[in-house]
Amino acid sequence: MSARLRSLERTYSLSLKRGWNRYANESERERPEVLGREALAALSPRARLEYEEVRSVCHANIGPIKTPQLLSVHSDLWNILRSNRQDGNKVRSAAALDAFPGLGKSTIAASFGRDFHRLQIELYGQLTDEGHDRVPVIRIQLTDKTSRRDFNSALCRFFHLPGADSGNANQLGNKAADAILTCETKLIIVDDVHFLDMKRRDDRAVANHFKSLASTFPVTFLHVGVGLEARGLLDEGLSDNEDLAQNGRRMTALTVDAFDVDSEPGRRIWRDLLLAVEQCVVLADAFQGMIADELSDYLFARSTGHFASLMALVARGCDRAIQDGEERLTIDVLDRVKNDAAAEKARLEMVAAFENGRLSSRPSQSRRSTPRKYRRGGSAA
Repeated sequence: MSARLRSLERTYSLSLKRGWNRYANESERERPEVLGREALAALSPRARLEYEEVRSVCHANIGPIKTPQLLSVHSDLWNILRSNRQDGNKVRSAAALDAFPGLGKSTIAASFGRDFHRLQIELYGQLTDEGHDRVPVIRIQLTDKTSRRDFNSALCRFFHLPGADSGNANQLGNKAADAILTCETKLIIVDDVHFLDMKRRDDRAVANHFKSLASTFPVTFLHVGVGLEARGLLDEGLSDNEDLAQNGRRMTALTVDAFDVDSEPGRRIWRDLLLAVEQCVVLADAFQGMIADELSDYLFARSTGHFASLMALVARGCDRAIQDGEERLTIDVLDRVKNDAAAEKARLEMVAAFENGRLSSRPSQSRRSTPRKYRRGGSAA
């Protein structure tokens, strides 16, 4: 009996130190070899099963891709982090990544955190001067009901501290604070901050807690969420509420734009993205231009320029092409794939615009090579 295949899915939680370390330290997946139809037919049933598993995981984990949106946010974050080198008696500013769903903001934030983690380890080593594990980055995800105690408990769980669920908010906060200082944490990523509503007293307490931590410890906060300005977290400093005004003065707002094909530069950027995705697809009958040329308008209409919708459609389309024996992406194959509800809702109007010539995703002079800025992986420091 042949040995069982080791699971290829990297199952970890970025909200735990051991999971974050694995994410930060693991290398990128290698693209599996593209086998032609004859080679596929020659595989034994067991080898074919394993090959399909490898391809499935590969297609589900394409990216991150260095889009202009990712590069722009990473550049701003590096600027903020490099400028936030104040001594402990000064308050460090925070950043807030505020964008609509499906534009890749969580991926952008996590990939930046990974780059920052790697740089800190490269510069200062795995251990602090006192011999403790260095933890440059903490990543916490909020829920719809996160109190100050819940947040402090999540910080303790990240470090795997004993008694992470025991004690009141202050006691848990003291434990977390000791760990932050001991492990020389520099960046705290807080995802799904849109669950906080500044109209609610408990949620204002959590937001004020962020401000308190930033005032007390040498860390930079990166808040990630949807509609943060509308929820009052990014007040411009003109509010009558003193707490919100302080938040507005201490936060730098960043955003992620959807892809658009209303201009020639936008169409070129869209094509570059499709070329990069095309390089990651592992199908026997795939060919250059399969995605970037033949499916450009179709994919934009189905995804409405949203990165998450595009990647879900490609991954599901590849799976359908494999299971149905097509071994290439076509409109017929992709028509058999369902996408997220938001993209499907906007699909008909977008398709009509392409069909009657009011809209095109194709640049006037299509480029045949992939620009360097679209190589796979996180942003360079």
